[in-house]
Amino acid sequence: MTDTRTPRPGPAGAGIPWPERMLIGSGIRSAARFLPKDRLTRMFRSEAEQAIEVARGLSVDEGRQRVLVERFIGIEESSRHWSVYMALEHLVIVNSAIAAILPQLYSGRVITGEVGIEDAEPVPEAGPEQIDDLENLVERYTDLVDKLGNLRAGTTLEHPWFGTLSAAHWHALATIHNSTHRRQVERIRQAL
Repeated sequence: MTDTRTPRPGPAGAGIPWPERMLIGSGIRSAARFLPKDRLTRMFRSEAEQAIEVARGLSVDEGRQRVLVERFIGIEESSRHWSVYMALEHLVIVNSAIAAILPQLYSGRVITGEVGIEDAEPVPEAGPEQIDDLENLVERYTDLVDKLGNLRAGTTLEHPWFGTLSAAHWHALATIHNSTHRRQVERIRQAL
């Protein structure tokens, strides 16, 4: 359903209950352990391309229209009132950040600082440029992952929700994250 009213979202991360976070974390660990890197990369690409395809089928006004969607597994309360272009921008932000840390983790470099969930918020003004930005990011990301060897090697970095993650875990997280926001994009389109 289209809703132009602004909901009262909680802070970033507040809308995913603890048991759901544990379930997603378990999914990340299982995917990283049992799925080959190349299969995760293909899934990463496919999920992003599906979201891009939906966005390409919309007018600019439709792509910018914020829609309040029902919460589903993996989506934060604060993310429920986004436009398609905002969801794509969020994927660009998050996947760019993961692409930056993968080679460091792979090579064993310790990364200091914390991953900030609130740093991945898109702007309401996000526009159709996000389609090309995400398309270009997917190419860079998949090329990078293809060049890296065994992502299970190296060091780890703490995620605020999912705990200690290796490069393989972060790659699985990126894939699952693409899937979550692809579903969001499809729900937004359906509600327009």
